[in-house]
Amino acid sequence: MDVHAPHEPVHSWRDFAIHLTIVTIGLFIALSLEAFVEHLHNRHLVREARANIRQELEDNHQAAQKDLTFIQQNIERQQANIKAIHGLQDNKHFNGSINNVMVFDSLEDAAWRTARDTGALSFMPYDEVQRYSDLYMLENAVNQRADTTEENDVLCLTPFEMGVDPEHVPAQDFDHMIHDNAAVLIQLIALKQYVQQYDDLGLKDLKK
Repeated sequence: MDVHAPHEPVHSWRDFAIHLTIVTIGLFIALSLEAFVEHLHNRHLVREARANIRQELEDNHQAAQKDLTFIQQNIERQQANIKAIHGLQDNKHFNGSINNVMVFDSLEDAAWRTARDTGALSFMPYDEVQRYSDLYMLENAVNQRADTTEENDVLCLTPFEMGVDPEHVPAQDFDHMIHDNAAVLIQLIALKQYVQQYDDLGLKDLKK
């Protein structure tokens, strides 16, 4: 924004007042236009952020629905693992399968992080930002729990990666295997509850 001195010389206080008024009005118009353009930019930023977050919530709803099915399948696999290990422990004969593979579709937060990094959140109402913040905090907790559960699930295979014949696993290792698989089973049950809670809150927000 440039402010130029008057081109004509000032001969009286009246001329000075006129020039001062003209400059003041020019500054006021320029600042008003600048503020208006900034306001339009901020409105566009908020509108785009809301649309992106809503789309992300819809995508995460679809992912959460799949995850509820995946987690239930993971639970059933874990239960089958425990049953197979008990059978191996009692009969010393491997009469089943042990499958420590977890399937989970992580929830996304790219739209939320973009809205935060571009400053769009600062132009939204506080209650709206707080609502999104609570939802994405829960989403982060879901993803972290899923990562931890998946890691623990894989670690259940440790005895079989030690090169020991399944039919000659030491007795104490059976107890560890049953314990570890049961611990993962409990984590999966808790994860399913977290995903359901997240999905319920997400759907509630999408209906607003």
